[in-house]
Amino acid sequence: MKYIIILLLSNLSISLFAKPCEFTWKNKPEDSKYTEQYSIKTNIEGHTIRIFKLESNFKDFKKNCEGLSAISAELWGYSDYTYKNGVVTGYWTRVYDDGSTMYGTWSGSAQSPVDQNKNSMIISSSKITGGTGVYFNVKGYGMSKGEFNPGTGYTSNTNTIFYKITK
Repeated sequence: MKYIIILLLSNLSISLFAKPCEFTWKNKPEDSKYTEQYSIKTNIEGHTIRIFKLESNFKDFKKNCEGLSAISAELWGYSDYTYKNGVVTGYWTRVYDDGSTMYGTWSGSAQSPVDQNKNSMIISSSKITGGTGVYFNVKGYGMSKGEFNPGTGYTSNTNTIFYKITK
């Protein structure tokens, strides 16, 4: 019993003293593109259900708390919009220059102007659920705010993540 308590306390202290990281970056329009997207119109005027994939290849991603730069990312999403207003949710993964990955889920709300040809705004949150390599035991969350336009392929957002890596 004594050894179990010591083991539990040592694991607890490791996670309590893991160094937290706060990291902010901007996804630039020239780094990302929709590689797949499909929309289905429903029986309600202006209502569409859409699935999509967004791929990013970063040219000058700044180094994060571990000194690594992301080189690419993939995002898969599902939106339920009425006139491009509504909820969007999905999954993401990011690959770093040492081969490590970080991945998670995200969800948000999109708001669009009356002129559907203009860019829409999205505010979302994410949950970091895991990773590989350096990020094997990563946990955290994030938030994002940006603009997008599925019709033109435009996407740009600012992201901030908060995470800890436990040993």
